[in-house]
Amino acid sequence: MTRRRRRRTPDPGWRRLRESPDYVSDWRASAGPTAREPPPFAFRRQTKADLEAARWGLLAWEDPRHPHLQAELFWADADVAEARVVESAEYAWRRLIRNAGATYAGLRLLDGALVLKVWRGRETGQIRVDDGRAFDPATNGLEVAVPEGAGTGTEWVRLESVDPILSGR
Repeated sequence: MTRRRRRRTPDPGWRRLRESPDYVSDWRASAGPTAREPPPFAFRRQTKADLEAARWGLLAWEDPRHPHLQAELFWADADVAEARVVESAEYAWRRLIRNAGATYAGLRLLDGALVLKVWRGRETGQIRVDDGRAFDPATNGLEVAVPEGAGTGTEWVRLESVDPILSGR
């Protein structure tokens, strides 16, 4: 019996944006090359030009030629879980993500905060780490406050698994 991998479902908002002649025109006029941090994590870096993407509801420009599965969309108006860095290898982010079967991408904002976008199956979510410069996914974990109405209230919880966040529990 072969296991089928679940694919991320296309985001209807991204489909509308990438097909919008106005978005494509603004992207061409405003977006510069995508800036990345050095490996091993190569998070994207928000640029001053990316601030113009806010009028489209994005934290950074995304190339409209990218299909959804290759796009690293960081929505400005999405529900975002707030997180703090935990200095404990026991809660190392990369290990937790791997154990939960999720993938992630990051966008370092101009103010130093880090927005992590996490995907697992059809679920997606964004996590904002205010002290993003202190976060190393290989060695740090996160304490996360899930947004009100997202299932667990706003109490800080130690992130032992990303399952509760991604599943809405």
